[in-house]
Amino acid sequence: MEREGILEAVKKILADAKFQVSVLDSARPMSFDILARRGNILLIIKVLTNIDAFSEEAASDLKTLSSLLGGSPLIIGEKNSLNLLEDNVAYFRFGIGAITPNTLKNYLIEGEPVIAYAGPGGLYVNIDEEKFKKARERRSISIGALARELGISRRMARMYEEGANARLEIAKRIEKILGKDVVSPIDLHGERKKYLVENLEKDISRFKIFQREVLSLMREIGYRVIPVERCPFEAFSKERKNVLLTCINKFNYRVIRKAKLVKDIAKITEQEAVFFTDRYKFGGNVEGIPVVLKSELEKMKDPEDIVDLIIERKVNGE
Repeated sequence: MEREGILEAVKKILADAKFQVSVLDSARPMSFDILARRGNILLIIKVLTNIDAFSEEAASDLKTLSSLLGGSPLIIGEKNSLNLLEDNVAYFRFGIGAITPNTLKNYLIEGEPVIAYAGPGGLYVNIDEEKFKKARERRSISIGALARELGISRRMARMYEEGANARLEIAKRIEKILGKDVVSPIDLHGERKKYLVENLEKDISRFKIFQREVLSLMREIGYRVIPVERCPFEAFSKERKNVLLTCINKFNYRVIRKAKLVKDIAKITEQEAVFFTDRYKFGGNVEGIPVVLKSELEKMKDPEDIVDLIIERKVNGE
């Protein structure tokens, strides 16, 4: 299936699973393709035909987005460089889970947990040490007896009971002997990881002069500015619990399309967005996103000044 076909299939699955869906329709490559929310679950999804095309830089961007937006990153694809991906198996690229569209459907709609993940030389599972120990004690099977039946060392059997990961076929044999599930499902979205994002306040020299000036002013006022690559907006601006999706462009008619994308992202992620520019064209907002002039920003002394102006222009624009 071509990438566009995968994208359409993923959109349908998410809609059937009652997610609110936003697709990033952009002519240039982006860090993510789909945002989807259901309740407190926010999925930030990258769609690829070949998951090995997902780069370390793209992973860094996706982790930054997920960390700051409180979402869960996910890659959807059909193959890697060697084989087609198996359904109901998780693959990982730079710490981010990758699954097939069918796996997504089974997981979200059928409620079928993903228990296996691909590793060197085969498929593996996470052993739940508490389930393992209780099942073994309930059956009154000693570690030694279990090891003999499995044909492994006592040390290896003890490691499994202490939570070591096991090959899928070994886990199935353990469950057959103990008569109980001992595997922990892979949580693709529930308890979100807190990714350790390094060097958040990156160098802003790659930006154009106007954008650099705005970002520098934001930092002077007291915002933590976190530039992002391959996004419709230039940076996150963070102060305490406030996170602003920050767009910066001298005004031209291309900013209208950009503002539409960012407005949709802000709605799904439940974050505020702001557009910094050099002149007004449509009043205090563009496509519903509050506009702040660079000349206004230069007069501000406190982060709350920006928040107050955003709220005022958002209300007036509704």
